[in-house]
Amino acid sequence: MGRGPVSRKNPKDEYLTDAEFRAWHGCLLFTTAATRALDEAITAAHGISLKEFDVLITLFNAPDDRLRMTDLAERVILTPSGVTHLVTRLERAGLVNRIVDEEDRRSSFAALTPAGHRRLRESRPTHNDVVRTHLTRRLTPNQLATLGALWETILEP
Repeated sequence: MGRGPVSRKNPKDEYLTDAEFRAWHGCLLFTTAATRALDEAITAAHGISLKEFDVLITLFNAPDDRLRMTDLAERVILTPSGVTHLVTRLERAGLVNRIVDEEDRRSSFAALTPAGHRRLRESRPTHNDVVRTHLTRRLTPNQLATLGALWETILEP
């Protein structure tokens, strides 16, 4: 992403202001760098991708460690077919099970297995270390609190 002109005086051009560009560009650069570092570290140390980690932790945080496949796709921001392929890989690895919904047999749940719990427990320190290295250790406690408050404002529906 080159840093060409970011704002103009001509309102027809609809450029971002310098402040808007710095905020947006910083968000993109941080997200790209942190996501790449997380994926590389978790894959190297634990043999799962960041997307697979995301599915495991999402299931861990769900009631009864399981979610409908459609709900899982929404929470991990994957297409339904993308989550189906990912769950199939995790199922082959013994980290999740697919359970048919007894009330609606057309639907199924993805559920975390004991092996999935173990893999998540083993990989969480790696995840947290990368987050701390790329974000939280670089900020003062006040900056961290401010950033958290800003994200709450930004992400508010």
